[in-house]
Amino acid sequence: MSKITFSNISVKIIKSTFKSRFTLAKVCRKVPPLAKVVDKLFFEGDDILVLPRDSVIKSNNKSSFEEIEVNTDIEIPKDIFLPSEVLKEMIQNSRYHFIMDSCICRVSTDCKDYPHDIGCLFLGKGSKRISSNLGRVVSKTEALEHVDKSQEAGLVNIIGRNKIDSVWLNTGPKEELLSICSCCPCCCLWKMTPELPENLGESISSMVGVEIKFNEDLCNGCGNCANDICFVEAIYVENGKSKIDMKKCRGCGRCAEICLKGAIIVEMDDNAVKNSIERVKPLVDIESE
Repeated sequence: MSKITFSNISVKIIKSTFKSRFTLAKVCRKVPPLAKVVDKLFFEGDDILVLPRDSVIKSNNKSSFEEIEVNTDIEIPKDIFLPSEVLKEMIQNSRYHFIMDSCICRVSTDCKDYPHDIGCLFLGKGSKRISSNLGRVVSKTEALEHVDKSQEAGLVNIIGRNKIDSVWLNTGPKEELLSICSCCPCCCLWKMTPELPENLGESISSMVGVEIKFNEDLCNGCGNCANDICFVEAIYVENGKSKIDMKKCRGCGRCAEICLKGAIIVEMDDNAVKNSIERVKPLVDIESE
């Protein structure tokens, strides 16, 4: 008989209750005392950034080469900073790296559109305490390759201190575990954000220096951007035009990526990567033993 571990129990609980997270979020909104308890247990001190996919930024800089003439040589400008550099900087500086064998969110919902085997990446000494039943310790090179793999699979990366991870993985203080998730729009834990009390939902935010711009004149109201693309349901079609609720938007850029008319673009200022790294760095001491 296999030994029952804390991680085994955690996984079973998550899988059996994951789809109920929306209901719990709504109840928390209606019952403030419950929201305070949930905040204390699972969200206290959270600070998580949503990074646009690199391909969106490349496209903005005319470096997305999906349709180019044969035999045309085009180079990506060297002065373009990409969102994934935030992840790669933290990976390079971290002493420990751990990759989950699968994504608990996609496994729990039996995702049909994105790979189950691209799991979360964890940094910091807290990652040493994650059960080997759930994944493996990896090198910096493997961790960097994992980020590239997630980008190629069409996933959006988020990074930050996520207390719920330190709880279900039993890794100790939340200040010792930095989470890097690879999220799809259909199964992400944070899809419940619109239902959460405002103070809890604010723990996940756009990458520093990133802004979504919408040109209504270019929009033809096709609705592609509003068709289960936005994980926080910030975009919708009204009177033949798309509308973006900037209060809900977390800047993932999926809407810009799918817009064939170029009506939505993601702008990232020159200091976005630097400032985002400075925002994430103090959250977890990833260099200590």
